[in-house]
Amino acid sequence: MIGRYFIAMTMILAMAACQTDPVVQPGVDDSEDYFPLQVGRYVDYQVDSIVFDDAPGGNTKDTISFQIREETVNYNVSVSGDTLYYIHRFRRNQPSLPWTLTDVWTAHFDENNALRTEENLTFRKMTMPLFKGLKWSATDYINPQTSIQVGTERLEPYEYWESSVETIDDSAHIGTFIFPVGQVMQVIQTDSDDDLMKRYVHETYARGIGLIARTDTILDSKCIDLGDFGPCADKPWTVHASKGYILSQVMIDHN
Repeated sequence: MIGRYFIAMTMILAMAACQTDPVVQPGVDDSEDYFPLQVGRYVDYQVDSIVFDDAPGGNTKDTISFQIREETVNYNVSVSGDTLYYIHRFRRNQPSLPWTLTDVWTAHFDENNALRTEENLTFRKMTMPLFKGLKWSATDYINPQTSIQVGTERLEPYEYWESSVETIDDSAHIGTFIFPVGQVMQVIQTDSDDDLMKRYVHETYARGIGLIARTDTILDSKCIDLGDFGPCADKPWTVHASKGYILSQVMIDHN
């Protein structure tokens, strides 16, 4: 009996060894859904900002509200084979006013990167495949000493950016829109604050739409010029900022 049992078990194990292991199919990478590029699509945003300007006579804070439309209007294929999409940006100061074209930006995919050129500055908005905790630098293509004009002042906002996916395939309530689980991604493009310079950019994306909300805080302290941090210690940024801006951009319509 022991011999028969041993033979039977040997045959069973041999048959099991001959079975092919199941093949695990790789998951489909649908990261590009968060950065859709399609001619004819548009997104409208409400934009509210505070501009800090250390103008002659003392620091000023200028509050501005307006609306922006971003519409993908055309594309062409470059010599390298990349499909470059053209985004027309329109602005109006009141909902009752007509749209006025202000800028033409571009966007495209380069290998595993989603690139967007704004005011001649190319940002690496995402890198594929996307997953929670993924890190990259959005300003790889930008000289860190690049300066921009804000009011009457110039500042350098693009130093030391480190981007990361905060959450992905999540839910969100943005403005009047409700997005279910699986539709939203939160991205930190930069988050640094040494009390002399604050750089914070947070973006929210939705599948099939793209950017649906953005918050920017780009500020320099007046204590940089003073050479003394004492007057700024324990003060909120809205008090000791000498130049820069705080911006909120929220989607209000799309097609």
